[in-house]
Amino acid sequence: MRNLNIAGGSMAVLKLQSSLNVSSGQATASVSGKFSLQLDLPEPWLCRVAILPEGDLAVPNTWMISPDGDVPWEGRPRLSNDGFTCPSVSEVCDDTNKTIGLENECLRVQIAPDPLAISVYQKESDRLRPLFRDRPAAAYRYLSGRAQFHHAQLRPLDALHLGLGDKPGALDRTGKRFRCLQTDALGYNAETSDPLYKHVPWTITGNRSSGYCGLFYDTMSECVFDLGAEHSNYHEHYRTVEVFENALIYYVVSGPQLSDVVERFQTLVGTPHLQPRWASGFAHTSMHHADADNAQQVMTEFVDQCKAREMPISALHSGSGYTTGEDGRRYVFTWNDNKFPERKKFFDHLDQNGLYSCANIKPVLLKEHPLFSEVEAFGGFIIDASGKPAIEMFWGGLGASLDFTNNETIKWWQDRVKSEVLGAGFTSTWNDNNECEIWDEEARLNGFGNRLRAMDARPIQAILMLRASFEAAREFDALNRPYIISRAGPVGISRYAQTWSGDNYTSWHTLKWNLANGLSMSLSGFPLVGHDIGGFVGPKPDAELLCRWFEMMALHPRAVMNSWKPAEEDPASLPWMHASVEDQIRDVLSLRYHLLPWLYHLGWQAHSEGTPLITPMLYYFDDDLCQTELSQFMLGKSVLVAPVTEQGLTKRDVYLPVSDGGWYRWSPNAESESQWFAGGETITVEAPLGQLPVFVRAGSVLPVATKWHRDRPHDATEIALTCFAHPTGGVCSQSVFYDDGLSWNYKTQQGCNLQVHVQCNASEIQVQLEHHWSADDAPQWSVEIIGLAGRRFTVS
Repeated sequence: MRNLNIAGGSMAVLKLQSSLNVSSGQATASVSGKFSLQLDLPEPWLCRVAILPEGDLAVPNTWMISPDGDVPWEGRPRLSNDGFTCPSVSEVCDDTNKTIGLENECLRVQIAPDPLAISVYQKESDRLRPLFRDRPAAAYRYLSGRAQFHHAQLRPLDALHLGLGDKPGALDRTGKRFRCLQTDALGYNAETSDPLYKHVPWTITGNRSSGYCGLFYDTMSECVFDLGAEHSNYHEHYRTVEVFENALIYYVVSGPQLSDVVERFQTLVGTPHLQPRWASGFAHTSMHHADADNAQQVMTEFVDQCKAREMPISALHSGSGYTTGEDGRRYVFTWNDNKFPERKKFFDHLDQNGLYSCANIKPVLLKEHPLFSEVEAFGGFIIDASGKPAIEMFWGGLGASLDFTNNETIKWWQDRVKSEVLGAGFTSTWNDNNECEIWDEEARLNGFGNRLRAMDARPIQAILMLRASFEAAREFDALNRPYIISRAGPVGISRYAQTWSGDNYTSWHTLKWNLANGLSMSLSGFPLVGHDIGGFVGPKPDAELLCRWFEMMALHPRAVMNSWKPAEEDPASLPWMHASVEDQIRDVLSLRYHLLPWLYHLGWQAHSEGTPLITPMLYYFDDDLCQTELSQFMLGKSVLVAPVTEQGLTKRDVYLPVSDGGWYRWSPNAESESQWFAGGETITVEAPLGQLPVFVRAGSVLPVATKWHRDRPHDATEIALTCFAHPTGGVCSQSVFYDDGLSWNYKTQQGCNLQVHVQCNASEIQVQLEHHWSADDAPQWSVEIIGLAGRRFTVS
């Protein structure tokens, strides 16, 4: 195919201009248009393809790829092999003994030279299974006038397209087009709005019969994914990725199972931080509380109400209202002493009631901020072409974004986090409004001494802001693990932070589609995820919607009620705002605390193995209906959750996948034996308000909190190892991680790692518990058998 010269640039279809050269396990070649190709197989399951310009990369380092667990502050070179095992590779040759690719023990990569097209296969015992294949014609194009790469691959018509993280609509993205760009999307439509808050250039393609693979584009630039919306008479069915950068670097992550792809990807970008256990508890915030003229009194009274109503809660988050000035606008790292006249008394009250706290902080200083000139003096802002702070729109007026690629800015930020936030009494930081919406093409970052164009690297600011806050918290309190929240950011932020789906709108429509959004993020490197309970903006939820929202979020990794509603007599959304469902909401939150040891164990698995906490059913099951039934989700491998997301329903259909031994419908408050169902069937179950349908696989063991500290419900005093026996008896086994929930002592194996092994039948039960770590200050453990007369006894 010839190149077409056009005004302002050219549409160059790339082709090899030299034979492949293989050296040190790497294949290289020159490519038309002054590019070069570099092909690596850094892991048995991983392929990296890089098409590089003759000059410098626009962004030479990456902050997303992190096989070592983290990267230097300045990032790691994008083609670094540090942290990879780099297994031995060999050349793939054609019939004339000409090198056309590379292979290792698991993968084979073949390259067609003219036009350039790459195919990646997974080696199986008797065949090569295609992972992905480039479109034979015009797979790689560089549009120099637009400074834009196009990458086109063949699209099997039976393939699912998952991933992309924080996106609207159905979990399967096939036939849709999405823009990868962080945006403050207040009140978005959860089915159609795009882009949203995260930068996630990651897709998973395939199906259960052909297997799955993942494609990750290591770029901080804006990009567009077309997953079958576009159709051309001149090509087979295809999908495309457009990257606004002068290079194209992507990774192919092999399967064949969906779980293989997701967990390998999580280890590629860094497994999530092990949060303190209280971070898995319920938390509340309302902008109206911190915005109130008497904020201290309002927030203190909220805590008192929680205790009086016996509403279990672990943390109180504060909106940015504590920083408002006389003009009502928000100035980070300042305090409104009129709203909080006795700060120490306020934080003492939280502490006395067992509540942790989290402060909203923002990475932009309004021009009128009292510290603006101080930061400007040391060059701490993103700058424009004249070297002045790059001024952009922000909440409350015009302002400048702090530049976290500047060491002085990092230190300035950390000093103030420690003095004005943590030093004032807050436990942790909520890093908000960090999308870094810079639209000035001439704006520049410090780049740790290597100037970068700001629009090429906007997501860097969010991930470095989080790291700065994380490390400030670790310096402030070296004994305890930090808890950090972020609204925006690229893949990799889970190494530091929990996240959520941003400023959602209160509606049944949002409730339904937020479920798919969270599952998508969970498959995309954001396992610590949730949604604002009750909706952030829009009308106040009625009793039914509020209760259903609590139900769905009760068994998500993050459960935070957060709202900003129209001004009225009492605008804040509260757990007890509707008396008709207050008892049901209390029960639902209690369900969360009953299963919090399981949630915490799953957080440990995510940290140590890269396993997501919540997943669609197709993650664990191959049933046909699991591919399409997306109104249910799995909490780990053992618990199936079927929330009600449609108005007016008091029962719902639930599909129970084929599973050896079947399923039990379970509730910690059930007075009778849990009901058993065979797998592979759809059942209709009662689901009145406050009764979330939960099912547990036979053969599973769940750590269930049966008692907890009144003021610290996240710290159980008694835990029942609940064994869901096969109807005819058999073996139940499970590892259970449980430590003090706060410290770093788990790194030196100071905690409780139980191995539970239960063998039972109608006449005999044998229980074996193995403590692999020390178990100081552990709760009292007992064993409960469900399915065999409900036996329960204490185990020392």
